Amino acid sequence: MIQPLSRQFAIRACASLLALSGLWLAAPDLARSQQLEPFLPPPNSLSRTAPNSIPQVDDKPAVAFEEEMRNFVIKLSRWAKTYRTDFSVIALNGLELTEFLETSLFATRGTAEPARNYIRSLDGLMIESPFYGIDSYGVATEKSESDYILGYLNRLKADGLRYFMIDYTDKIEDVRAAMGKLSGLNALYYAAPPPDKQLSSLTRTPVKPMGENPHAIDNIRDARNYAVIVDSSPFGSKEDYVAALADSNYDILIFDAFHRGMTPLTFDDIKRLRYKKLGTPRTLLAWMNIGTAETYRYYWQANWVPGAPEFISEPNSTARWGQEHHVHYWAPAWQNVIFGTPESYLGGLMQLGFDGVVLSGLEEYRWWLDY
Repeated sequence: MIQPLSRQFAIRACASLLALSGLWLAAPDLARSQQLEPFLPPPNSLSRTAPNSIPQVDDKPAVAFEEEMRNFVIKLSRWAKTYRTDFSVIALNGLELTEFLETSLFATRGTAEPARNYIRSLDGLMIESPFYGIDSYGVATEKSESDYILGYLNRLKADGLRYFMIDYTDKIEDVRAAMGKLSGLNALYYAAPPPDKQLSSLTRTPVKPMGENPHAIDNIRDARNYAVIVDSSPFGSKEDYVAALADSNYDILIFDAFHRGMTPLTFDDIKRLRYKKLGTPRTLLAWMNIGTAETYRYYWQANWVPGAPEFISEPNSTARWGQEHHVHYWAPAWQNVIFGTPESYLGGLMQLGFDGVVLSGLEEYRWWLDY
C-alpha cells in the first residue's frame, strides 16, 4: 500500500503548477512538486450514494439536482483524500444538503434524515451571515433565519465538523453579540469588512485576530481564528496582495490562488504565506467555485458559449466577482475540469501546497430546481 502524503512532506515538496499564462502546467517539475500518488482508502470510507448516470423520464433527462451536488462533493473529496488524508474540504453554505427531506405533502424538518455520506465527505462548514449581512451589509439577519442556521449547526455538532462563521459587519458590539450566540459550537468567527460583501480586504474589527497565538497550526482543528480574501483587486499588484496576507497572524488563511482571479500565485508565494508574521506555520485553504464556470479563470476557452461545450449554460445574472455561467455540474466533462487529474483545478491547488479547499457554488442546485 502506498502511504498517504503527510502535510509536512506536502509543504516541503509542493510546487506551482501554474504557468505564466495562467494555466496549470501539464507536466510539473517533479523535483519541486507534490506528486499525486494515491493510496488505497479504507473500505466504506466515502461510499458513493448514487450512480453517475442520469435517470431518463419520457426520453428526457431528469436530474436529481440536490443529490447530484452531494455526489459531486463526495467524489471530489474522495479523490483528494486518496492523495492526502489530511486535506480539508469545507462546504460554503448549502446547509440543506446535509439532510434528506421527504418530498411529500406532510414533509417537515422533523422528518429529515441526515445525508451521512455527504457529511462524511466534509471536514467543515462555512456559513455566511448567520447574524449580520444576509440582505445588506451591517444589517442584522432576521432572528428566524439565525435560528434556522443554528438549528442545523446544533444537529450537526456531533459529526465533528469545524464551523467557520462569517458575518458582514464592522461593529465590535455585533462581533461580541454574535460570539455569545455561538458559545458551545466551537466555531471560528470572522467579521468581514465593507464594502458590501466582497471579501476584498482584511478586517479591522478587531484589529488583531481573535485568539491570536504563536503556536503552529497543522490543521483546521487547532486553529483559533481565520481570515478570508476572495477579491484581491484592491491590493494592487500580486506582490502587494501576498505581502498583505503574509503580514498577519491568522491561524488559517482562505484565499483565491489567482490574483484578480487570473494571475496565478507561485510556489514561492505559497511558501511565504505558509508562515504567520510571528514565524510559526499556519493552514492555507483555497477558495474554489465548483457550481459555475467563471469566464476569467484559466480553464475558460474563448470559444465557449451556452451549449458548446454542452455543460455550459446561460450567464449567471447574480455573479458576485465577475462574469459566470451556470453549468451542468453533474456532467462528467465539467467535473473533469474541477478534479480527477493533476492538471485539474483541484489537482493544481493540491500540488501548489494548499491544505484544503472551501467549495463555493454548492447552492447552484436551487437555480436548477427553479429553471
